[in-house]
Amino acid sequence: MRFAFTDDQLALRAGAAEVLASACTPADVRAVMESGDPSTGRSALRWSALSDLGATGLLAPVDTGGLGLGEVELVGVLEEAGRVALPEALGIHAGVAVPVLAALGLTNELTAAAQGTLLVTVGGVDIDPDGPVVTSHDGRATTERVEAASQAGCFLLATASGDEPQIHLITSSDAVIEQTKSLDPARDLGRVTWEPRPDTIVAAGGDAAILIDAIATRSALAAAAQLCGLSEAMLSMTAAYAVDRQQFGKPIGSFQAIKHLLADVRVALEFARPAVYRAAWALDVDDERQHHDAALAKALASDLGTLAATTCLQVHGGIGYTWEHDLQLFMKRAWGLAAAHGDAATQRARALGLGLGL
Repeated sequence: MRFAFTDDQLALRAGAAEVLASACTPADVRAVMESGDPSTGRSALRWSALSDLGATGLLAPVDTGGLGLGEVELVGVLEEAGRVALPEALGIHAGVAVPVLAALGLTNELTAAAQGTLLVTVGGVDIDPDGPVVTSHDGRATTERVEAASQAGCFLLATASGDEPQIHLITSSDAVIEQTKSLDPARDLGRVTWEPRPDTIVAAGGDAAILIDAIATRSALAAAAQLCGLSEAMLSMTAAYAVDRQQFGKPIGSFQAIKHLLADVRVALEFARPAVYRAAWALDVDDERQHHDAALAKALASDLGTLAATTCLQVHGGIGYTWEHDLQLFMKRAWGLAAAHGDAATQRARALGLGLGL
């Protein structure tokens, strides 16, 4: 077995990096943060460029307008999205909603999502050490912390009626959306209030339980891939600062203490990345360890993101705390994603339980 990316996979990643580097600068991310409204500041041109690249439908079948590629290709694109702190919800849309729509056979929504004309998000699935959990409803339902809530055209929302898990397809016009404050103002999080009805159910019982597991695993993997990109961006930014910043007549990067701090982040990155790639491969081939591998990848990536943010902040000193410095754009995203979809401790406990067959 050859543990390396193919030329085509590398070319796709390079194409995504080129598009994102020009379309999503720190100034663009800052504009979203400073707008005070998560639905503004985002760029239709940027989303269109990602659609033209095929990123929005990377996992969708070719006959629905997608590229028909796999998770290994997707994680490379999501890493590049993390590297620029992309405000748009590419991970949750392309990495979670699109494959769930495909599994449900919702062709119309899948085609629109693959082509980027309809943004679809998911919600209602939380993680504890024993696995995914959903909240029961009684009449109207409320789903917390839904990503891209203000931008989505429709939602795939998990809930439970008694002991039966369900997934509902809800259009934005049938939901009441309230913005949720976040440490990272560029993350679009919202509370969605909606009414579960028999005609909105798209999966129930055992079928819904399988998809809820898939949502939890795919969400964790998408966040883990972005955390790798975010961490590398912060590390590169801080290494450059350590060369420029002078103390006692020397660059601070020449001091052994600074070298060790940054080396620790690099080592953590080199441990997390292979775990993310392994989890992507496991999903691609439907390996029986896919949920375990995704949990382990998210645990390592969450640790990485937290370490990278705190270390890079420390090396930057007082300037790193300021709103004016671009480092905070990446730190806040890293802290948010490290806690989202199961933090390191939760995912590590889940990986242990799955590994032991508990």
